[in-house]
Amino acid sequence: MRPEPLVRPGREYVSYAPTDGPSTPAPQAPDAEQDSTGGSRNWRSSLGAFFFRTRADGWVLFTAWASLVANSLLILTGGLVRLTGSGLGCPTWPRCTDESWTSTAEMGLHGAIEFGNRLLTFVLAVVAVAAFLAVLRLRRRRPDFFALTLILGLGIPLQAVVGGITVHTGLNPWVVGIHFMISAVMIFLAATYVNRVRRAALPAVAEREAPGQAARSRALIRCSAVLMAVLAAVTVYLGTLVTGTGPHSGDAGEVVRHTFDAVSITRAHALPVYALVALVALSLIVGGGRWPRSVWRAYAVVGAVIVGQALIGFYQYFNGVPIVAVTLHLVGSAVMVATVAFAVEKAFAVTSAKNAPAEPPRGSATPAERTTDPAR
Repeated sequence: MRPEPLVRPGREYVSYAPTDGPSTPAPQAPDAEQDSTGGSRNWRSSLGAFFFRTRADGWVLFTAWASLVANSLLILTGGLVRLTGSGLGCPTWPRCTDESWTSTAEMGLHGAIEFGNRLLTFVLAVVAVAAFLAVLRLRRRRPDFFALTLILGLGIPLQAVVGGITVHTGLNPWVVGIHFMISAVMIFLAATYVNRVRRAALPAVAEREAPGQAARSRALIRCSAVLMAVLAAVTVYLGTLVTGTGPHSGDAGEVVRHTFDAVSITRAHALPVYALVALVALSLIVGGGRWPRSVWRAYAVVGAVIVGQALIGFYQYFNGVPIVAVTLHLVGSAVMVATVAFAVEKAFAVTSAKNAPAEPPRGSATPAERTTDPAR
């Protein structure tokens, strides 16, 4: 006679109780060590599923925004180091002094400010690693996400090394300018990444910025976007030359400065700003009612930011470059680069004939989600 199954409460196995015949030994229950191992596997799997995403979702978007904010914050803290004369608050690199990795009480406020700016590197590193891991499983479906997060991560040690060279060269203005331009490039890439993740994670954004729009205006939109990016880059670079010529050297001691005439280099800096304002205004006029709404609005935001930056620039020029105005101008430069990146990315996205890789429906399991290896 077939034995009747007997399910033991609280157990994950079934034993059989025969009605007659010789007794059959029941399978042994899993021991505590096996249960513990299984629980550990489940914990690692859950943790991996959280950090290693299989689709562009809220966490991926959060890490993208965090990357943009952190890189923008670096411009602000670096500017405060220069404006407070703390550029050589830590006189060497990578240590703060020859004997200490950190600032000391004897170094005062300048040492604390410069050391605090160096600590931001570790915040950037944590954000970059989180953003990279978040899209590691997406590297085949979205290689652009993988590449952008990898570049943003590699930019951090590059920035640290250039910062060290800046200290060892006594705040040479050419090196300081390179340091700032790298930050601007990082912000541009981070903003580009944010916009792409928004389009992949938010259906409403994907619908507004769907490819294949404005076929007749494709060449004009893309040309204006490229020209906008070039003019913005020239504007930012000439701004570093103005800064290297001006009074805020970054240290209270004697520091090498550019030998440009202050008035001439400031006027040269203003020329691409005028051209940028004219380009944006013309694009808004020509594109009104013809260009995709998302692109037109992005251009309008760029125009508003540039006008605001120009007003701050004129104010600081005619009022002896006060520290508060210079700080606002620095923050404005980061905002300008980010908004230009948004506009350029949108312009190329909506005029593209190629659809972006489709995301799986929400709630559906993908092969990557069913694996226990978070890196696969």
